[in-house]
Amino acid sequence: MNLNFKDLRGITRRWAPALIGIPAMLLLGTWSDVARFFLFGHHLFWIVAAILVIISLSQTPSGATQKRKGPRSSIKSRKQAEAHKRQAKPKPVPALEAPAERLARLRKQKEAVDRKIENLIANDQERVK
Repeated sequence: MNLNFKDLRGITRRWAPALIGIPAMLLLGTWSDVARFFLFGHHLFWIVAAILVIISLSQTPSGATQKRKGPRSSIKSRKQAEAHKRQAKPKPVPALEAPAERLARLRKQKEAVDRKIENLIANDQERVK
């Protein structure tokens, strides 16, 4: 089993309450008669030890399951919107372009946009009928 530092730190965090709490209760029981009575006579030691172990076991391993932070469809749609924005951006205009050339290029772009609008209007009218 190949463990790295993150795995070791996660295991230590997970088992620290049980690894510290159970020996601490045992030491407390050897130190005082009253503590021994409450811990062992009233079964508090076993209850607390079982709770500590159950809590440690109930925590999921660090890499086993990960919660999603939202639906994947929104991530996918966000990526598609970004890709569409990148495609929709016009190409940068060369700085040395003459005004007449620029006017001709803009007229061509306008004609292309007008054709797309006409096609969309025609398609929309066909759907309505």
